[in-house]
This record gives sequence, structure tokens and C-alpha cells, in this order.
Amino acid sequence: MLSDDRRREIAAFLRIRRMRLQPEDVGLPRGMRRRTPGLRREEVAALANVSTEWYTWLEQARDVRPSPDTIRRICAALRLEPAECQHLLALCGYGTETVQNGAPDETVISPQLQLLLNRLAYCPAWFLGERWDILGWNRAATVVHGDLAAMKGIERNGLHQIFLNPRMREMLVDWERHARDAVAKLRMVHSRYIGDPWFNELIDLLKARSPEFAAWWDEHNVRLPGSGVKVYIHPEAGGLTFHYATLEVKSELGKPLQMVTYMPAPETDTEEKIQALLSTSVPSPAVSAA
Repeated sequence: MLSDDRRREIAAFLRIRRMRLQPEDVGLPRGMRRRTPGLRREEVAALANVSTEWYTWLEQARDVRPSPDTIRRICAALRLEPAECQHLLALCGYGTETVQNGAPDETVISPQLQLLLNRLAYCPAWFLGERWDILGWNRAATVVHGDLAAMKGIERNGLHQIFLNPRMREMLVDWERHARDAVAKLRMVHSRYIGDPWFNELIDLLKARSPEFAAWWDEHNVRLPGSGVKVYIHPEAGGLTFHYATLEVKSELGKPLQMVTYMPAPETDTEEKIQALLSTSVPSPAVSAA
């Protein structure tokens, strides 16, 4: 049986995805009168080969649980992307283990993973837990993102830094695009933690203190971790351009971790600037989140 919180998440996700589609997107005639945006529930139901009443129950957060095959038909009817379909399956309790108490058993990374970070001398890099808590980092990360060792508790969190750290908002070029991307990636993970107090602590804090996060969270967009380019305007070094990549690894206790690495763009002087910043910075007494 799905929890009330999980059924409400499913209902909201389906409504938003249905309303963004137009009849012509799925080969249907528009007709004369449409009082609401997007497809009608009966149109989605017909495309997914389910009854209108049963699909309506899904959008009303009633106590029904679709099978994986039915979910995939709904995904096809709503023209969902692979990440969105994976997210819907997870919301419905398929394909991933759900978590009721996500408070981490470990808050630091192993010495071996820290050594790996330290070997990336001129590449800012860090390990994130599933809630985007920053568990370990190297010196190059601190010259770009500030004194991570001085940050305490939930403040040392990737989403907290993006939305609630004024320095990060000022430095990151095209902040809104990257912030939206981060929200979508957190949404993807959130499907495992519906109703979990530890995960909700972060969501509630960000919704209360950031109007942008609150609005974008309610859009229910999802995205898988990936790679890309980020540009910063550093207050001392000026423009810094990085190619970033995200790798998924396991901690010593088998918990999922993300290793995020920023590689200085080869066609720029970013690496030389990182070297200069490192030469003038004072090493932190504790590089990992001890």
C-alpha cells in the first residue's frame, strides 16, 4: 500500500504532466471547447488503455496502485522522458528501495575516497550524499566555493549553497538555469524519500527561505545526474570555466554517493587561475567533513 504522501506526489506529477500536453501533441483533434489546459483525463485514459474512472482516482490520490506495465502505458500516453518515467515508477514503489528514515549512518567519506579527491589538485571536486550534503572535498573546491569546513550541519549542502548562499548566486553565471537543474535532480532522488523527516528537513527549509525553490519544486521536473559546463565570476580570479561530470559510487556502508568533478576548460586560463588561488590560500585543517 502506498502512503498518503506518496499518492499525493503521484497525483500532482500526473496532473502537471497532463496539463502541459496539447491534443495535437498526441495526434488528437483539439475540438471546439476546452475549459482546462492540456489533455482531458479521459483522453489520457484512452491513450493508456485504462478506464477514465481509474485514471481519475490516480489524479485524486485515491488508494490505487498501478502495475509497472500500466505505468509504462501512462508514460507513453503522457509522452514522458525516460527520467520522468523512471521517476513515476519510483513514486509508485517500483525499481528502487524506498527509505523511511534517511538520516545518514555516515557523515564522512573513507580515507581512500578523500585521497582520490586530493589527487585532483586543480580540479574542484567533492562527494555528495543523496540529499546533496557535501561529505568530502578537496582544496580546489574551497578556493571556488568557500570554506566548506567552517559550514555546519545542513548549511554544508549543495542545494543550500545554490539557493541560500549569496556568494554562490553572484558568482554562478546563468544561475537560474543551473538552480532549476539542481532542483530537478533533487526531485529525482526525492522519490525514494517521500515522507522522510530527514529529507523533508531540507525541502521545508528551502521552500520557506527561497521563493524560487518553492515555485520550481512544485513544477515536479526531474532530471538524472549528468555533465555540462559551468562558468563562475570569482571575486579574485575573474572568469572560471569548468566542464563538470558526475559519477555514482558507493560508500563503505553501501550508501549511494555522487562524485562531482569540475575540470578546468582547456581552452581557458582557468587551471592557471586555480593554481594561483591555491598558492595564496591557507589550507583548511580538515578537508573532509569531519
